[in-house]
Amino acid sequence: MERSLDAAWRAFQAAAVLLVLGFFLFSLGRPETHFFLSPFVLFWMLMAVLMPFRGMPGRSGIVGLSAVMTLLWILDTTGFLLAPFVLALILAYMLDPLVDRMESRRVGRSLAILLLILPVLVLLGVALIVGLPALATQIGEIIQDTPEFLTRLADWLEVVQERLLLVDIPLLEEDVLLEWLRSVDAGAIMAFLDERKEVIVSGIWSGVLGFGRGLGSFFTIIGYTVLTPVLTYYLLRDYDGLKAKAAELIPVRSRKGVLSVAKEYDHLLSRYLRGQITVALILGVITTLGLLVFRFPNAILLGVLVAVFSVVPYLGLVLSLIPALFIALVSGNVGFSLLTIAFVYGGSQILEGAVISPRIVGESVGLHPVWVVLALAVSGFFLGFVGLLIAVPLAVGVKLLVVRGVQRYRESELFQGETLLKG
Repeated sequence: MERSLDAAWRAFQAAAVLLVLGFFLFSLGRPETHFFLSPFVLFWMLMAVLMPFRGMPGRSGIVGLSAVMTLLWILDTTGFLLAPFVLALILAYMLDPLVDRMESRRVGRSLAILLLILPVLVLLGVALIVGLPALATQIGEIIQDTPEFLTRLADWLEVVQERLLLVDIPLLEEDVLLEWLRSVDAGAIMAFLDERKEVIVSGIWSGVLGFGRGLGSFFTIIGYTVLTPVLTYYLLRDYDGLKAKAAELIPVRSRKGVLSVAKEYDHLLSRYLRGQITVALILGVITTLGLLVFRFPNAILLGVLVAVFSVVPYLGLVLSLIPALFIALVSGNVGFSLLTIAFVYGGSQILEGAVISPRIVGESVGLHPVWVVLALAVSGFFLGFVGLLIAVPLAVGVKLLVVRGVQRYRESELFQGETLLKG
């Protein structure tokens, strides 16, 4: 009798787990149900109903996957509020070695943090006061030059049409291409951009800063201007203590292995982030100064774009070249402008490859540019601005786990046995 009751109770508990798990998975894909079926609440309900199954195979997998999905849901839902906290954590991580170095020279930790943060805040304030109006002016000039660019483009298309009639290019259907070229209407394109320029500009700001989610706009502005520096200060002040407390929470039997992985992860991530961001800033300064020397239009804007996009290797060069070529085509002297772009951008890339990167980044951390681009695209698509912030740390973590997994496989009996059979 007791066995049958125990079996019935176990069956009831299993049914409860399946029911809560089903509601949890259903709520993740149905935002309209979050008012009464919050994934966060359902996650803790799932943890509660899984308590009797402690130690059973499969339980840890369900707990881990549901925790990851809940975390991703939280990031996606409240990313515009969490962005200042994530940004402060990244800044604290990057500045901690400098603070430790200053502290070793008998500078108080709080004073060292202030000496690092205050100049950054001053530079940021100057950039906002001086740089933003300059950027706005240059963007306005680009918009004003768009009709001239479209006119030049239309003239160029006519020349291309005439030359296509004289040249027979293999594997190219000239008739189809000519029909498409003739269908391009510069006036229609200009009218389309003019009607939607305000929407385009607001969309860019929304994507970059996370505006446009009700009261989230207000908190985002405060977060970026006030919360981020304050949070960075407190995280840096207690950084070593937080790391020590986090290490104490790791089970004793697993602590050595986990700390070994964390140390290797920190080594890879710190080299990539600090090195690549430093290289990107140097490239931005070189590009700005080079373009200013040749009096190239919108030099400041292009330098900022180079600094931002160069955080992603190789892809940054392509993305920053597009607006530069656009500006060159609408300039009065197209030939000289193109030569300027070739000299400045080409020279900066040669310096980056031969001098800057070897001295700052050193040997490659093994994070392929394609992997970085994929991580940025996927994380940015699903998690917005927060996804862009955590994309590279996630990519480094996945790479480290893959490398360790392959190494463990090569040391396993399965791989060693196959090797012996082949021998």
